[in-house]
Amino acid sequence: MTTHALAHRPSRTGGIHTRTDVLTSAGTHIPAAEVHARRIAREAERWLALASERTRMKPGTLLAKALGACAFSVHRRASSLAVPSKLTGTSRHQPRLRTLAGDGARWAALDLDAVEDGLVVRHEGAPLGLVQSKHLGWVRPLVPFGLTVYLARVTGTEGTRRGYRLGCNVAFGHVGEALRRLADAAHGMSGDGAPTVPSVDGRSPLRLVVPGEARPVGIPVLPEYEALTGDREDVVLWRTCDGEAHASVPHAVRHSPTGIEWGYGGSGPADLARSVLLSLTDEETANALYHRFKREVVAAVPEDGGVLRAADVRVWVENERPLAGRGVTGRE
Repeated sequence: MTTHALAHRPSRTGGIHTRTDVLTSAGTHIPAAEVHARRIAREAERWLALASERTRMKPGTLLAKALGACAFSVHRRASSLAVPSKLTGTSRHQPRLRTLAGDGARWAALDLDAVEDGLVVRHEGAPLGLVQSKHLGWVRPLVPFGLTVYLARVTGTEGTRRGYRLGCNVAFGHVGEALRRLADAAHGMSGDGAPTVPSVDGRSPLRLVVPGEARPVGIPVLPEYEALTGDREDVVLWRTCDGEAHASVPHAVRHSPTGIEWGYGGSGPADLARSVLLSLTDEETANALYHRFKREVVAAVPEDGGVLRAADVRVWVENERPLAGRGVTGRE
């Protein structure tokens, strides 16, 4: 696989290095390399705006990351902005990394899976490590819109006593394209007034779809101000100024003693799902259905939160109760 696998997808003209100068209205020919660099810079600016909203990284850190991604993408002649990074939790996967270091798998396409409170990166089904938590806020929303991840380099050296301690550098590719699709979905509307939802590789852009899940979300998440006009049993989800997640129902602790969360599949969302169902149904039903409720509803809640209508939750429960009666609980 060539080093350009990171960034280039075959064009309809058949070449990945198609280079065409641009003729401006003033009759000036702008070199293709300059046009490409300008486009990458604009995509880096849009990435910076998204990452600033979705992560807690300091402004200086984000700016340096954006500039580094811009330089990386231009140098690699990426067709769209690519953001270099490295994985955490690689100490458990040393044998696999050692194999990759020796078989020339650089720029191999990797897979992303939701697991617990993060995203695990795999190569041919074998885990390599986790996406750094500081990047999860901007990576998650772009995965359904075509963001991909590639193996950049296995790092590390052989120690004298502990043997290999290898790390893994990766690059998130097609970030600029994913940002454009995300913006198109946010502004597009269908004929009946519903947002248009373009599909990328068969995945819904509403959330990160865990393999094996194909059921659509059945409960709308309304803006927080809707809580002013709703039922007193409606569940309101909001964040404090420092990003801490809160809900208008008591936290029933089972999986996450540190608190609730939403927007993905993990222990915090699992506790929120169970807490919501306990507040609106009986304990037996809540325990049977909360894992499914987490995957189908809680995982789709926007980062900023919103309102889950009690009536909508009860309708969802009634539709799912027959499955629970047959022992289909979605336990993890």
